[in-house]
Amino acid sequence: MIGKSVKPNDRQNAAGPPQEKYARYAHVLQKTKWAREFSWEHTKKICLYIEPVIAKPGAIVFKEGDTDKSLGIIVKGAIDIIKENTRVTTLTSSQTFGEMALIDGEPRSASGIAVKETVIFFMTQDNLIRLTQDDPQLGVQLLWKISKLISQRLRQTTGMLVDYMGEY
Repeated sequence: MIGKSVKPNDRQNAAGPPQEKYARYAHVLQKTKWAREFSWEHTKKICLYIEPVIAKPGAIVFKEGDTDKSLGIIVKGAIDIIKENTRVTTLTSSQTFGEMALIDGEPRSASGIAVKETVIFFMTQDNLIRLTQDDPQLGVQLLWKISKLISQRLRQTTGMLVDYMGEY
């Protein structure tokens, strides 16, 4: 058995008043490359809509076919992405997964397993919609960032496909 699945109730609960807790999340997120495009105020606001999870080594972070509509931002640690029992890549701090599931709600196309203790900030589709309603400018900025990530991955995949097809 690889490990147990990570569930929201597996997250570490932070003590202290809510504003203090979200400020701590913002400090953690601000240290990642992912947050570079956001102001400190926007980073703090994003943290009002995220759910932190700590995955132990070997924990299944998500499974191929899962239908949860969420984006994960790795703030510490690493996750192996597995497709048909083959490691496709390893994602590390500042990288994300679940952009497509967040946007289109389709099932996950691969599985993710924590390589070591990993801290992930999850944003659900419902929270993204709430954030966009509460702060449309920040919502557009976040959606723009997600769109760029999807575009970059598509370009990378297209390049790999062209290389693969050139071999035959």
